[in-house]
Amino acid sequence: PTRRSSDLEMRFSATSGQLSFYIIPGYNYQEIFNNYKLLVGTQPLPPRWAMGNFMSRFGYTSEAQTKTIFNNMKKDSIPFDALIFDLFWFGDSIQQTLGNLEWTNKKAWPNPKKMITDFKKEHVKTILITEPFVVNTSSRFEESKKYQAVDSINNPFFMTDFYFGNGGLLDIFRNDTKKWFFDKYKAQMDIGVEGWWGDLGEPERHPSAMFHNLKDFGFDRKFGADEVHNIYGHYWSKMLYENYKKYYPHKRLFHLNRSGYVGTPRYSSFPWTGDVSRTWDGLKAQLPNIQGMSISGIPYVHSDAGGFSRSQPDSELYVRWLQFSVFTPIFRPHGTALGNLSNEENNIPSEPSEWPEPTKSFAKQAAIDRYKWLPYNYNLSYQQTAYGKLLMTPMFFINENDSNLYKATQQYMWGENVMVVPITDKGATTSTYYIPSGNWTNIHDFKEVKGSQWIKDEQINISNIPVFVKEGSFIPFVAPMQNTDEYNNKELDIFYYPSNTKSSYS
Repeated sequence: PTRRSSDLEMRFSATSGQLSFYIIPGYNYQEIFNNYKLLVGTQPLPPRWAMGNFMSRFGYTSEAQTKTIFNNMKKDSIPFDALIFDLFWFGDSIQQTLGNLEWTNKKAWPNPKKMITDFKKEHVKTILITEPFVVNTSSRFEESKKYQAVDSINNPFFMTDFYFGNGGLLDIFRNDTKKWFFDKYKAQMDIGVEGWWGDLGEPERHPSAMFHNLKDFGFDRKFGADEVHNIYGHYWSKMLYENYKKYYPHKRLFHLNRSGYVGTPRYSSFPWTGDVSRTWDGLKAQLPNIQGMSISGIPYVHSDAGGFSRSQPDSELYVRWLQFSVFTPIFRPHGTALGNLSNEENNIPSEPSEWPEPTKSFAKQAAIDRYKWLPYNYNLSYQQTAYGKLLMTPMFFINENDSNLYKATQQYMWGENVMVVPITDKGATTSTYYIPSGNWTNIHDFKEVKGSQWIKDEQINISNIPVFVKEGSFIPFVAPMQNTDEYNNKELDIFYYPSNTKSSYS
């Protein structure tokens, strides 16, 4: 019988391929990570608008509905830079539509090009979802069959147990498939689409009896699904990135994709933590999840802010999640609001404008704060691209010799200068956290706190979460704006947090 891994032993197995080990040295965690990035690369700079707020839900079902919420966001002066369309852009139902990859419902979407152009005039970019599956009820099924993964006798593999419908999976490892797939992207880019969302790319349904053709990699034999499963999302992101470089050399790619591999970030992938529940446990899980993925080399991992599915509306949870997300790599409120299309999900909005007061004001303030921190956050992106520095790290990255930092798991470092303490308990009126060595300043009341101590049961309120800046830090803030096109880096407020020792900031 197979033995399980134990504290003294780790066991690894794979369906095929060689097992390679890389020894990565370093005197501390940051140095080890820096050396790791020399091996796998860093992520290119994102478009600056990706550091702003997104208007997003599952899902907008018509131009009229979308523009109503769009106008509400504008009327309430809630800043945002991009609008994300889920699968209803290519169909009017959740199932039986994957693979259309075009605006099929002319009643719901009478003139997509004009709609996207109208959004662009308001400085809002359009992002569309795509999936690598093509179901047999879609308009492109027949033409896509020759680009699909196959069965043991080389016929397109036909899945009959896939939630979204019966059909096939694109063989992303083939050059002709990549060209066919990217042509569908380019058609939408030609009418003004700016960014992309890749979903289900694990792939979500990938039977072991399915085979892929890797002849363009120099292999003669077919590869089973289990052999290439973990690398599928990586090559999807690579396909999009390399075509972007070819056709849009002056654009920076934003590709929201929940699947990848070691090194996928160098193809501009922005993963999220999946369809997390709209619960306090769902929020709590984001702290270890995002920190763990971050120190594994995934710099832009983030969550569906506010939670995604299956719960009752909870305004406090929504506000606390957005306050936390201000200090995560991507600020993207997203959740299920299907209206009459589903009896299984509550219709809970993800946009701040769609909540009643006082929730709306608290959520709006989180969005405003996201833009206030833009120069600091965007600089973190540069530090990541140029030097492999992380945007978000566990507390023990500061000093591996301070045992208290390993216990301080309900807080984290945002860059090298800022410490964030999310509030993840319903009805919390106090917070307990650890202050590392040195002097730290609370950004809300400018009170200085001496380090190397636990602060226990400090009073808090719903308007903000504890955020501290370490001594010697320079923090650039920017005036309020409605989108990143308004950003003026010649007019910044630079806050210096005094220290008796010399410090600098670029």
